[in-house]
Amino acid sequence: MTAAERVDDIVGALPPDQPLASPKLHRRFTALNVATGLTLGFTAPLTAVLAIQLGASPFAAGLLVASLTGTVFVLDLVGTRFLPFLEPRRSITIGMLLWSLGSFATAVAPNVEVMTAARILQGFGLGLQAAAAPQLAVKLGGLGRVGAAIGRFHAAMTLGSSIAPLTGGAVAAIGFGTFGPRLAFAVCGALALLCAVGAWLMLPTLVSSTKPHLGLPRLPGMLRPRALLALLIGATGQGTRGALALTVIPIVAAERLGVAGPMIGVFLTAMYLVEVVTMALVGGLSDRHGRRPAVLGGTVAGAVGVLVLSMGTSLGWDLVFFATALPLGIAGGCMLSLLPTVLVDLAGGPEIGLTATRISRDVGFTACTVLAGAAISVGGTVAGLALALGLFLLVAAGILLVGETRVRPLRPLAELS
Repeated sequence: MTAAERVDDIVGALPPDQPLASPKLHRRFTALNVATGLTLGFTAPLTAVLAIQLGASPFAAGLLVASLTGTVFVLDLVGTRFLPFLEPRRSITIGMLLWSLGSFATAVAPNVEVMTAARILQGFGLGLQAAAAPQLAVKLGGLGRVGAAIGRFHAAMTLGSSIAPLTGGAVAAIGFGTFGPRLAFAVCGALALLCAVGAWLMLPTLVSSTKPHLGLPRLPGMLRPRALLALLIGATGQGTRGALALTVIPIVAAERLGVAGPMIGVFLTAMYLVEVVTMALVGGLSDRHGRRPAVLGGTVAGAVGVLVLSMGTSLGWDLVFFATALPLGIAGGCMLSLLPTVLVDLAGGPEIGLTATRISRDVGFTACTVLAGAAISVGGTVAGLALALGLFLLVAAGILLVGETRVRPLRPLAELS
């Protein structure tokens, strides 16, 4: 009998505010999510590098990198009546197997075309994993602990992804030319395979009461004005965090302060670790005290971080720059964990709410990153920082209009088989 089949790991007949799963299962699931975060981010900085080494132009390499999120976005958009209702254990296992196959294929890819096909295969795998894992976290956490469950899940994933670039880069540094990146992709494939095996052996089987089927995009309950405003806030808040981490901060550090690439990596790792702590704490607090105060606190931290970062760059103070990892990490943790919780509250259940979260996140990451790049191109780094400040203020205004969402209960949508 596998661990997934041991009924003593599931605590039945509990009140809604109590977790469904035992502490033992929670620890295993958290460890699996840390390993998954490490695996998914292991080769993130190396994809474009290997593509260029195989003959791609920088623009083509950028498109290859974007093909992953593009695939996930298409899956999220057309699979709203299918992906959320698949059995999570099987979805996570198959998703990590596809990621493993894509990694192994990239490790031996003779050209950019094969590498692109492998990248799209990984996109299908990521789509399955990203649809199933957070919903399983909510279901195992209990109906009254949505904030804590989502916060703990994102904290574990972010912890793994925060150390992934350092470990993947260390492996890639072993050899010369394409050998190093290829070796890193091979190691990533092995890690993904281990995650797939771990998911199959450790996770329980949870069956949704709604049968999955293909059809046109449908998000019942999310087209009301309040829910649409929450979708806009979710896209803006999560997109602002992505634009800051991937575009604004690296450019500000390099152009205004002359900070070298490795030190930017240290800054981002520190910011991600602050996000981990924030996610682990703020979700449970929002279950008890409400989502709106916590989101507002995150926007205030983000605004303070951007203002201090602007002051530090104008004065040329490196120490002030590194100090902003704290407020920006708090802001990022709140945006990534609390805004999805707001959408789950408004949707009345994890399937629809987390599907809406993924779509808004995909749109927000793309739109805010493009806006940040355009702002910096037109007005320099000052314009990029001003845009980030304005987006945080927009999220604050939006959550004030949406109001508190915590009081709405979730519908029980899954049963253990």
